[in-house]
Amino acid sequence: MSSICTGCGRSFSMSGLSKHLALTKNEQCLATRRLPGLSTPPIEVPAPDLPDLDAPPVPFEGDFFGQYGNDDFPEQEGLPPAPALSVTEDDDDDDDEDDEDDENFRLDATIGWEPPIRSFGETRDAAERTTRAKTFVVPFPGDKAGTPATSAETTSPTYAQYQHDLNTVDPNNLYAPFTSKMDWEVARWAKLRGAGSTSFNDLTKIEGLTAALALSFRGMHDLNKIVDKLPMGRPAFERQEIVVSNKAFEVYTRDIIQCIRALLGDPEFTPLLLLVPERHYADSEHTTRVYFDMNTGKWWWATQVSLENERPGATVIPVIISSDKTQLTLIGNKTAYPVYMTLGNLPKDIRCKPSRGGQILLAYLPTSRLLHITNKAACRRTLANLFHACMTQVLQPLATAGLQGMHFADGNGVIRRGHPILATFVGDYPEQLLVTGCKNGECPKCNVTRSDLGSSADTSRPLRDLGHVLNALAEIDNGPLAFTRACHDVGVKPIQHPFWESLPYTNIFAAITPDLLHQLHQGVVKHLIAWLQSAYGTDEIDARCRRLPLNHSLRHFAKGISSMSRVTGKEHQDIYGAE
Repeated sequence: MSSICTGCGRSFSMSGLSKHLALTKNEQCLATRRLPGLSTPPIEVPAPDLPDLDAPPVPFEGDFFGQYGNDDFPEQEGLPPAPALSVTEDDDDDDDEDDEDDENFRLDATIGWEPPIRSFGETRDAAERTTRAKTFVVPFPGDKAGTPATSAETTSPTYAQYQHDLNTVDPNNLYAPFTSKMDWEVARWAKLRGAGSTSFNDLTKIEGLTAALALSFRGMHDLNKIVDKLPMGRPAFERQEIVVSNKAFEVYTRDIIQCIRALLGDPEFTPLLLLVPERHYADSEHTTRVYFDMNTGKWWWATQVSLENERPGATVIPVIISSDKTQLTLIGNKTAYPVYMTLGNLPKDIRCKPSRGGQILLAYLPTSRLLHITNKAACRRTLANLFHACMTQVLQPLATAGLQGMHFADGNGVIRRGHPILATFVGDYPEQLLVTGCKNGECPKCNVTRSDLGSSADTSRPLRDLGHVLNALAEIDNGPLAFTRACHDVGVKPIQHPFWESLPYTNIFAAITPDLLHQLHQGVVKHLIAWLQSAYGTDEIDARCRRLPLNHSLRHFAKGISSMSRVTGKEHQDIYGAE
């Protein structure tokens, strides 16, 4: 039931009207409160008793038991402060009935709840100190590595060249090809913050809007035409056809050399480029080496030494390739096979941030499953040959540029001679096997047997011998039987001309990086869950998951975890937390 205040006309509940009349300062409402016959008396709110903030502080004069002096604490003189106890007594008088049980859990203050901290020796302490201390840098010997090319002509800085390429009538227009700042701001909003092309078209159709804002476009179609005329910082895609087993497949690629020039010529990256290798040490005696960005690694130093012996003045351009077949739809079978590229010359914090634009979409590979090939073994071999044929087409320019070099300009217009070399290939375990040609269940880097895989953490195992593998791949000219036997002897699949076969300074077995997501995080947890299910049974594991109490920081699996399929990354993370 609601009541209406006759003073202000607002509607209140019975209790709300009483509070309103008690706290209001409106004269009309106050007059209503003074009316006779008011059923609900006004509520008097006492003023809080606030302390006098201007009064001087009161000196300490003891507590309930009186005053204390130094004689009252003789055991504290000359001793360090007592350590905080990990277990404190409960001062609540209402829990007297639990005192007997609490006695069983009270420990001596000198023992504490936690077990004594185990010392790991000086090794761990020294390693932790190295992460906080300043490193000692040893530069690459000589003064030619990474230096500008003397024979090449300088070019204009990137921003100046971009302004020149616009070829505008008014060279003083900073917002070309747009007519004004307002024109550019509206176009920027439409592309980055707009609700969509249809909504933007409806907006520009409002009578007098384009004239009032002096816009050079009258809809999204006109705006796209202006944007398409802008000088492109990165090359456009080209469609190519790859013929494998008398069947043509479409591949959409970008020129990898132009992509490299686009990344190195970005003026946002110019002050951050890593052009010369370095060695970092944690001590002045140079005994403990530490690693940070890619130019502090051993590979860059060794490659720079090889290039300087043949062509001094080179700049190493480590090319990092990553690929992963992606499922685009949950319903249906729409997939894509993107290939991305970045450079080791960019710091790792730039490469790991998609918003910085340090990665370039290099190609789209075909995703055909070759259903016309009924034999499964032949289908697998053809898929592997198709992948390597496509990657050969994409990375073929690196074969010449890696040996002879290519001139590139940074954002300031300084030209150097760079040698793009495939340094790293990032992919999950199936991608690693596909790239190296190793068999399932084997290590894509070394010759450890399948039975010994994962049995030890020995990092001194030698990599697969690239020379022996290349010699086996060269047996393809001696017939299929000799080719198959030679590949079997070195432990690789009989792949016809893998894409890394002709790339200079590239060891594909050293270029493979660990897959932290699948091989470490998911791999360890999947192994642990499978072991627990084998030991206790799936019913018991699911029952324990259902028995977990509800918690705001943990997901509750009401149906257990054994029946889950197509587990997402977030669900994996929730399972880790529950375990």
